[in-house]
Amino acid sequence: MLTSSILSPADCSPQALADFENLVTKYGTVDPEGLTQRIRDASRLLFLRESNGQLIGVGALKHPLLSYRTRVFAKAGATTPPDEYRVELGWVAVAKSHQGRGLSRRIIGQLISLAENENLFATTRADARAMRFAADYGFKLAGKAYPSGRGYELVLYLRNARRAPGGSVT
Repeated sequence: MLTSSILSPADCSPQALADFENLVTKYGTVDPEGLTQRIRDASRLLFLRESNGQLIGVGALKHPLLSYRTRVFAKAGATTPPDEYRVELGWVAVAKSHQGRGLSRRIIGQLISLAENENLFATTRADARAMRFAADYGFKLAGKAYPSGRGYELVLYLRNARRAPGGSVT
């Protein structure tokens, strides 16, 4: 049986933060420079564990600085203002031994449910699998693929907050 816990980084033990970082570094496509601090600055961290406590998946909601958002949106050539998308979904990683079981979907779904009333953005490798995930969760491609600087291309996806009839956020 798998269990999820979603915590503020301040509520995590140093070991839990280190385990999160190790999984992201090993299985994620992320720049490791400054990652420790970026994890500590995240809004929420999701830990997916087996019944024996082994960490097998992670993900996060982040509130990156406007300067970072502006840079990402510009690289993608997105026409949407980055100040309208303050929350980033990211660092979704699943241990290789558990891939192919839909666990990324579980992680993404749980994190999105915490931010239903927020406009979200995410960047990921430019591939068909990522595009299927994005569409399944209401994300739309913004702009075009751009070089990651690490040998592959990234794409920017945007997801608008859920709105009630009449335009108010639900």
